Amino acid sequence: MSVQEYLEKHLLSRKIEEAVNAAVRAKAPDPVLFIAGHMRRAAPAVITRVRARQILDGHGAPAVEVELHTNKAIHRASAAGSGALEGAAADAAGAAERRKILAKVVADSVRMINDKVSEALVGMDPQEQSQIDQAIMDLNKARHKAELGVGANAMLAVSIAACKAGAAEKEVPLYKHIANLVGKSATTLPVPAITVINGGKHAGNGLPIQEIMILPIGAKNFEEAMQMGSETYHHLKDVILEKYGSDSCNIGDHGGFAPNISSISEGLDLVIAAIERAGYNGRIKLAIDVAATDFCTGKKYDLEFKSTKKSGQNFKTADDMIEIYSQLCSEYPLVSIEQPFDKDDWEHSKKLTTLELCQGMTC
Repeated sequence: MSVQEYLEKHLLSRKIEEAVNAAVRAKAPDPVLFIAGHMRRAAPAVITRVRARQILDGHGAPAVEVELHTNKAIHRASAAGSGALEGAAADAAGAAERRKILAKVVADSVRMINDKVSEALVGMDPQEQSQIDQAIMDLNKARHKAELGVGANAMLAVSIAACKAGAAEKEVPLYKHIANLVGKSATTLPVPAITVINGGKHAGNGLPIQEIMILPIGAKNFEEAMQMGSETYHHLKDVILEKYGSDSCNIGDHGGFAPNISSISEGLDLVIAAIERAGYNGRIKLAIDVAATDFCTGKKYDLEFKSTKKSGQNFKTADDMIEIYSQLCSEYPLVSIEQPFDKDDWEHSKKLTTLELCQGMTC
């Protein structure tokens, strides 16, 4: 292609004229710099390269981070957590062995992103988020998740990086770009879900569920919500100290306290006491992340899966779990239950949702 053909194809003569006129109107102190910036914005952004690498997350576990290059900038810091290994092999492996397996899985993902995903996305407009996500999903289907390593997590890292590039091209904050993608004009910051008690596989206590969280729904703004959460968290420490002693204020994997409790009600009672001490009664609601897959055996749920001395009274069916959730929702200001059943048990997830006890979530 000749220079003249290139100029005509991209309408550069007209764009240069527009840039010069804009510099004159703006009385730019440095016209050359102004014109360069104007031309840069006028040129459409395209993805030129996608590079991934392995990093360590906040728990020291392998994770994926992606750098998405366009002809204008590099968009990085889009890291996706590696997630938990599942299945019999993962359960049988020790902690060190699980890390080795996870490192290999992440390394495979990095290789797939650098080789296959990058090739598929080069030349695409970063503003076309749905097309980018569809291209990644199509590739994932063609190559199967096993070859893409961490699957959804690897895809998510690339998707987030592309989303940041799209926001930069539109010259709007990321949250506005996302709102525009889903057709929302009004935007509201979400209520933070703050982990205050850890259990399940995230702590060494007897609590079967993974997390108890607080949601400061009565806050006027996000800043006040975080303040309410912080105050309640510190009051909870005092409540636990008084009831169980100093050795019960250990911290779980996600920053919540891990007192030596074994029942969900006992944990919720502690949090309610902390909320009352903080003076936020009625302004803070509760949520739990059950992570039921972790203690599902066959089609039953072992609420004593961490105990060495099982009573045999806490092996529950999915319908038993629904009764437990119903009772908890009636006795406590519980508004959200995450993964209430095994990840593949859609039947009971649907059944719980139709009861409209609270916001049921499945992950």
